[in-house]
Amino acid sequence: MLKIWSRKDQIVIPVVAFAFISFFVGYRYQIGVDWVTYEIIFLDNVRSPLLEAVAQGDSAYSLINWIVGRLGGQVWDVNLICAGIFSFGLIQFCRSLHRPGLALAVATPTLIIITAMGYTRQSVAVGCIMMACHTFRGSIHWKWVAWLCLSVLFHKSAILVFPAFILAAAHNRWITIVVGGAIAAAVVVLVVSRGLGETLALYLEGDIDSSGALPRIAVGAIAGAAFFLNGDRVSIFEHKFALYRNMCVLMLMLFPLYFVFPSRTILDRIGILLVPFQSVAYVGLAEFLYRKARALELPFTAIIMVAYGAQLAIWLLFATFSEFWIPYENAIWIKWI
Repeated sequence: MLKIWSRKDQIVIPVVAFAFISFFVGYRYQIGVDWVTYEIIFLDNVRSPLLEAVAQGDSAYSLINWIVGRLGGQVWDVNLICAGIFSFGLIQFCRSLHRPGLALAVATPTLIIITAMGYTRQSVAVGCIMMACHTFRGSIHWKWVAWLCLSVLFHKSAILVFPAFILAAAHNRWITIVVGGAIAAAVVVLVVSRGLGETLALYLEGDIDSSGALPRIAVGAIAGAAFFLNGDRVSIFEHKFALYRNMCVLMLMLFPLYFVFPSRTILDRIGILLVPFQSVAYVGLAEFLYRKARALELPFTAIIMVAYGAQLAIWLLFATFSEFWIPYENAIWIKWI
């Protein structure tokens, strides 16, 4: 049932899903803890000359702010553009998996509701990373490299996934490592290093609350373990197996690191980059059950969907900052109707 909008023979459902998510996320109004912060960033970028604006914070996001502001747009127009990039990456990523519907359901609580509606810049970075996964074919290629570089221009933390891609390249491994490493180093020097000290100081010493980091990291670790329960993971994921394996190893590593690393916020931000691979793990395990024990596939899928639905409900009802998401308001009916 969840394979109904398969990769090749169905376009209507993906287009509708893309449009709905883009509109729902993009035109949100005063949703998320950082709403006021993004308004301030928007005004600062618009009031600055172009080169100065691009030099502030994350370059690609600042550029969108500057263009939209100079054309008379508002911060929710910026959000719509960012939501469009995120949604495009998400839909393409889900379509590349065996069960796009299940993948989207797993992504909804943390990736769509919490991240895309609360952390605009990082959500676009995740969207670009998902596009990099979509275009990854097991060797160095300008498409996935370009998407990863773009992700870093939206949020510097995205540089942390470069090694997972580079090490996953099976063809011409040493060439890939050398070329990919050189590209990553260039990105670090030209983009990430700018303002890195201030960012690290903010995460290590600043008063940033990550009270929900442990349950989010734990959920990711469980998904990472589920990936390795899949006995057919190599044949199911084919040329993307090594990449997905690397990402799931990272999800597992975050859990013990949580108890010893000095900044839980940094680990939480890394965990957000890895959320799409929870979908990979459970979709792969569902496909494995379909092949080996078909009677268990539907109950397993139902359990996963109920679990993630419960996760969203618990977060909305009891999370410290969920009040910034409720009630949902949209700029269309607040400003235009």
